[in-house]
Order: sequence, then C-alpha cells, then structure tokens
Amino acid sequence: MFQMMHYPKTKDYGQVFHELISFLNRKNDEHHFIFFHWSRFEWMFARDNFKEDDLPHITLFYEEEKIVGALIFEDELNPYFVIYDDKLELKKTIVSYLKSNEIKDELIIPQDEEMVNLLKSEGYIQTDWIDPVTRFSIDDPKMPETLGYEIKSLEEDYRLDQIHYALWRGFDHGDDVIYSDINLSDRRHMTSSPHFKKGYTFVAVKDNQYVAYAGIWYMENTKTALVEPVATVPEHRGKGLARACIYHAIEAVRKDGAKDIFVGSNRSVYLNMGFTPFDYAIRFKKV
Repeated sequence: MFQMMHYPKTKDYGQVFHELISFLNRKNDEHHFIFFHWSRFEWMFARDNFKEDDLPHITLFYEEEKIVGALIFEDELNPYFVIYDDKLELKKTIVSYLKSNEIKDELIIPQDEEMVNLLKSEGYIQTDWIDPVTRFSIDDPKMPETLGYEIKSLEEDYRLDQIHYALWRGFDHGDDVIYSDINLSDRRHMTSSPHFKKGYTFVAVKDNQYVAYAGIWYMENTKTALVEPVATVPEHRGKGLARACIYHAIEAVRKDGAKDIFVGSNRSVYLNMGFTPFDYAIRFKKV
C-alpha cells in the first residue's frame, strides 16, 4: 500500500527536494508538525556543512507517487522527526520500518495517541523533553525605537561579509570573525535557496555594520511562516533590535498573505514580544 524510498544522495534542488518541501508545507498549512516547518529542512539543506552523504538517511513514504510520510533529521542524524499523514495504516508502516531496520535513534513526534501507543508497543519510551512552538498573537505590533540604528531588509542592503559578521558574533562564535571564502560562500548559499526571500530578512545597521539579524521563511499563497534565524551582536543586545527586525519581517510576510507566524521557542524574549504557546512535540527513545 505504501512505498518507501531513501532520499537520493544528490544535493540539488531537484524533484525530490521540491516534493518533500511541498509535503512538509502541506502539513504545516494544516497546522500540523509546525515543530518541523518546511523551512527547517531547506535551511539545513542550503548550508555548505550539510553533506549529501547524509541524505539517504532520510526515509520517504509514498502513496500513489505522493509523499505521505517522512523520517527526517536536522543537522544531526539523531534524533529523527517523524512526519506523516493521519492514517493508522501509515503509522503502522512507519513503526514496522523502524522495527525491521532496528532504528534505535530518538524520535520526535506530535502529541498523537495512536503513534504513542504504537511506539510504546515496540519498546520506545517517552522522555521529559519537549520541542515548543509559539505563535505571534498581536495584530498591530508597536515598533520599538531604535535610535542610532537603521533597520533594512536584505533586499535593500545585501552584503555577505556583514551577514557573516552578524551571525558569527550573534551566535557567540567569538570576537575574531573569520572571513574565509568558504564561510562567505556558505552565507551566500544560505541566503539564495529556492524559498529564501531577502525581503523577509531584516538587519539592524550601525556605522555601516550589521549588528542584528532576523528573518522569516514564507512562501506566497501558503498560510504559515517561521522566524529563523535571530541573532544580535553581544554589545548591541538589550536595545530592541531583534524585536524591530522581527516586527518588520512580520509586516512584510503578512502583506504577502501569511496568516500565522511561528517560532520554535518558548523563551521569554519571544513571549515578551507577542508570541504565545501553540504546540509542542514529544520525544521517544528506545529502551
């Protein structure tokens, strides 16, 4: 009834890539599996440090030549996110595949009683870990004052060295930024994948330097958008710059039709700017 295949060992934006993005987006637009938004796969796939040798570890389940399920990872091969249509026979097929292939990796699933029971029957146990998702709940957010800083989109001001600077220092990789050709090439690929839109990513600029960065992933004519990534250079934190960049990005995607904006976090910084709890995933591990 269901056919299984491994993702081909080809890192290109070909047919299987777009089929998988379409499947993930379909689930997201149903407000399901937001904890693994389609953009999380594309963001991973676009980075140069993601190797095509890992792609066959992704397992796809088809019905009538259409993807209906996936075992997929992000960055590391463990854990796997289990994403599927809400069909009991499909869930059984996925769990049977896990059993027959002796997959003992941890699994991240939605709060789905049927899948929970199936996994428990095969010796998986639920951990205390959760993966939270929050949704933006303010209709008309008030832009914070950012005196001394300009807020621009990458569509207005696109400089690879500055993108690298903001993300390197914003993610606390140290003060000595390494501007190698490899690093700059990686930033270029990260910001030129099929569904990345420069107009949905904003930066705070001071003295001609990017000091904060925030983007939203959104495809026109779909419903959901995801905030990712967000970074502020340490000495410029606490000034509302990330909030300003996020609010500008929210304004841009809403203008183009986004109905719901999510972030994969329940940190207070997001709750304080207007995100509220929406959902969370749960994790299982093999006994």
